[in-house]
Amino acid sequence: MTKIKLSELSGAVCAALYLAAGNVHAADPKSDLINTDPFFYTADQIIPPEQEKMMGASGRPKTTHSLIPHLPFYVGYMQTNYTYRFVNVVEQVFTMIGEGKHGLWRMQEAGTIREYLKSGQPALPEGADLSDPANLAIIKSSYSSYDRPEDWAFYRYPDQRVSDGKLNYIDLPITHAKYGGKYVRHAPIELPSFYCTMSENDYPHAVEAMTFAFDQPGANKVGPLGKRAGLDIKENYTKVLRLDHFPDARSWINVGKKGHDSSYLDWQPIDTRKTKAEYYLVERPFFNHPYLFVLAVYDNEDNNDLRYVRPYGEYYQSLRERGLHKLKTIVTQRPRFNIATTQGPKLERVIGTPLYGVHHPDRASYGGGGACPLKGGDWGRYPDTSGGSAWPTQYEEITPLCDGVLVDIKFYANLDGNNWNDAGKYLANAGKGTKDVSYHVQPGNYGTFTDPYLVKRGVKNPDARYVPDYLTMHYPTVRAPVSYVSSPASPVMRSSSGMTPAGTSCKPIMSTASQN
Repeated sequence: MTKIKLSELSGAVCAALYLAAGNVHAADPKSDLINTDPFFYTADQIIPPEQEKMMGASGRPKTTHSLIPHLPFYVGYMQTNYTYRFVNVVEQVFTMIGEGKHGLWRMQEAGTIREYLKSGQPALPEGADLSDPANLAIIKSSYSSYDRPEDWAFYRYPDQRVSDGKLNYIDLPITHAKYGGKYVRHAPIELPSFYCTMSENDYPHAVEAMTFAFDQPGANKVGPLGKRAGLDIKENYTKVLRLDHFPDARSWINVGKKGHDSSYLDWQPIDTRKTKAEYYLVERPFFNHPYLFVLAVYDNEDNNDLRYVRPYGEYYQSLRERGLHKLKTIVTQRPRFNIATTQGPKLERVIGTPLYGVHHPDRASYGGGGACPLKGGDWGRYPDTSGGSAWPTQYEEITPLCDGVLVDIKFYANLDGNNWNDAGKYLANAGKGTKDVSYHVQPGNYGTFTDPYLVKRGVKNPDARYVPDYLTMHYPTVRAPVSYVSSPASPVMRSSSGMTPAGTSCKPIMSTASQN
């Protein structure tokens, strides 16, 4: 099988090339649908001379009449398995709408960060004490969790840990000295997350929209459940956007059919009043390329089924040293969720499937596996049965429960970090920056009835009045107008040299040639 490289193109971003079913499929090389002017909607407008004084500017308008700044518009799309999701940014509201009932896999962080050896840098010898201060300098300079100037081959497979007696990668607890103490008081990482891939590598058709979204004030804020799942560990999750479901969207669990085996499927809606949920769109490196993943984190109010910390290793020891002794250290293999019923919440155990996903009836026909990995940890050489279901920073004993949980891809996020139900948001005085705003109008008597029906009957307009040339309105509060953070130009994808994903999937499948 021929190894396909990603061509480096001039311009914003090149598209990925895929090797699937023995055929090369080249995506359209455009990036986002609107990739030159996010203010295209004013491109044909010039402020008339008579309005320049009011606008305080000439030329193309940059604000409304009330001096509220215009906000950029972005649109993009992403796909796996020829299933598409569409992202938009309008009025600082991010939306992502794709398919309903998308299958997720369970995973759980182990409180560690895997760092790979950089090209041309000295390596630690096998057996080196990673906690020895004498090794800190080389750990800082030679190893990295993500190094974008490097390419696919920066990642090493589990069986490539050592070469010529030197360490190609190391696993560090989040409390390691390299991270400068920023995680030493971190909440215990005790919750799993349920995830799946949303995009191709480098998400070429959504990079401008997503770069902008991740740069806004409302992004990179992780909620309490997300922190307990480790989503704020920046070395693992490089960018994070918390999402909310649209009102009619849900999470679902497979409860199966009573008295039958696991081949009988029945997904029921999770009641998030009792099983709390947080949703995220995250960027995380996979094989040293950025991908977008949707994540859901759950925890029950009425039981601790989802919680777990492996009672072993440096991370666990650091928790014990902080006096955190009451952590759950036994895995609940099939955790319960509260499902919504007409009688109220009801606890049911989730049932995973042995499939890669119920939307994948014949992955084996093109070498894509098709079975659930049935263990956590490093994806490695899947579909070889030794492969795990996620990343090397995660517990193998937290099995993926493939498609046991589904989620509707129908989300939104307020990128400025404030909800629209805030009474002080979007008031018309924001552009002026004062509570009192003076309005200049054409004076005169307004509202006198002239309709013969009304005049004959002597009907007077109770709202008629004389309006003077200046009126002052008094607002209850003054806020800064909704604005935005400008994003840098989109990065250009580097050409591929190494492990090129063959096909798109919930996780990419590596071509046979690139595994050798």
